[in-house]
Amino acid sequence: MTPLRVLVADPPWKFKDNLPGPGRGAAKKYKCKLTIEQICAFPLPPIMPDAVLFLWRVSAMVEEAYRVVRAWGFVPKSEIVWCKVRRCAKCNGTGRVRADSIALCMSCRGVGEHEAFLMGRSVRAAHETAIIATRGKPVRLSKSVRSRFKARMPEEFDSRGVGELVHSAKPPEFYGIVEKLYGGPYGELFARTRRPGWWQEGDQLPALQEATAT
Repeated sequence: MTPLRVLVADPPWKFKDNLPGPGRGAAKKYKCKLTIEQICAFPLPPIMPDAVLFLWRVSAMVEEAYRVVRAWGFVPKSEIVWCKVRRCAKCNGTGRVRADSIALCMSCRGVGEHEAFLMGRSVRAAHETAIIATRGKPVRLSKSVRSRFKARMPEEFDSRGVGELVHSAKPPEFYGIVEKLYGGPYGELFARTRRPGWWQEGDQLPALQEATAT
């Protein structure tokens, strides 16, 4: 394969995660089977000498994430923060009481979304962070990208139109930011959704025909 200039990764961190209930905790949502040592030794695709890594980390494993960055041959330089918001269920994200109404939804005050209020060990999570690390001297395309962005948490909808959050999925806005910052080729490890023009690998990645159909 062609060596990558940009690599995105959201490793399956192995949490000591014993939260009660059938749906709470990362291990109940997807395979969290790799130790830090295994992630550090994970085989990477071919990468250019001048390259960029975007590594998503979790707040409870900050030191471990930086250890992975360095083990993969990159130097931490900055970070980007995703400020998470959820679609307002009351108005289905429209901001209106009804589709044919001008009356604002009082639950979200007409904006169609709420700031996330998720699980957390010290504080309730409302954001997620990706470390930006480099090796060599990759050329940055834009100098106008902010260090944080706001985007809705991805959802999957059933036949009734009822949405459910996709655990650990990243919003399309993030990939657009990556492409604005650096030129390709682009690749992603531990991917969960397909993006055209990207090399991607992950055990939860949908089959090509399934991704095309949706």
